[in-house]
Amino acid sequence: MTSGTSHHLAQTVFGTDKLNISELYNIKGQVALVTGGGTGLGLVTATALAQNGCRVYITGRRGDVLEKAAKDATPGVETGGEVIAIQADLSEKDGIDKVKAAIMEREQSINILINNHGVALAKPPIEEADQTAEGLSDIMYNHESMDQWLHTYQINCASYYFTTFAFLPLLAAAKTVGNYAEPGNIINIASISGITLTSQRGQFNYNASKAAVMSLSKQLACELARRGLGIRVNTICPGYFPSSMNPIHPNQDKEEHRAQGIPFARPGDATDYAQTIISIMVNKYQTGSEVVVDGGWLLEMAF
Repeated sequence: MTSGTSHHLAQTVFGTDKLNISELYNIKGQVALVTGGGTGLGLVTATALAQNGCRVYITGRRGDVLEKAAKDATPGVETGGEVIAIQADLSEKDGIDKVKAAIMEREQSINILINNHGVALAKPPIEEADQTAEGLSDIMYNHESMDQWLHTYQINCASYYFTTFAFLPLLAAAKTVGNYAEPGNIINIASISGITLTSQRGQFNYNASKAAVMSLSKQLACELARRGLGIRVNTICPGYFPSSMNPIHPNQDKEEHRAQGIPFARPGDATDYAQTIISIMVNKYQTGSEVVVDGGWLLEMAF
């Protein structure tokens, strides 16, 4: 880019408020669907979006947990935000259809789909295996079944695919019906587990499913761009955040966190994650990207 061109780029925002933080990250009035939004990072996401003026639909399999989450996460009326619970199992098409029908009763379009739901099986006791091929084979072959592997993949990856295509028309309608400058966009939640070359103590099936999500996201981003639909697809790869899936506690001392491979010596918190979500939502020039937010864990694992 020449200096003349770069100066012209700056001129497009002179005398406007386009670069004010309140404009750069304005999501007020948008409609969001956060799957798996009743707990963990899904609930953090729903809360952050609602506090910034979004109407947020959350899904989950446990109705009581979901309803409580929606009540707790709904902010004061002055924000304009709201969280609405829809109980459904998205590992089956019937569940996806149920969510779509419920949203279409109230909305003509959605601005953001965040595929967040997931499952992790108990890890096989790989550290109990001796150093022989026979010992490793005995534990790893017998601990899990084919059905367990397929169940993990079905929830963590295949359901993202089907949910995405089910909601594609509603995402496209954000521009054609919702009078927004662009159609809706998609964020798929993967994990640093989909990037690391380690099995993280035998967590093969979960790690493979998250790597599959990353591949799926890039393919979706490419396909939707080629077809001129303008629907962006990006991936977030979180590191260690306190949740039911991660046995990590914010009150651990710094050395314990460093021992877990986190150079920043702390787990991620709600603000770290919310900033990542919202920045991807509002960046209209970002698609096909993988955003890692892990406090440097992958850097540590590189050595």
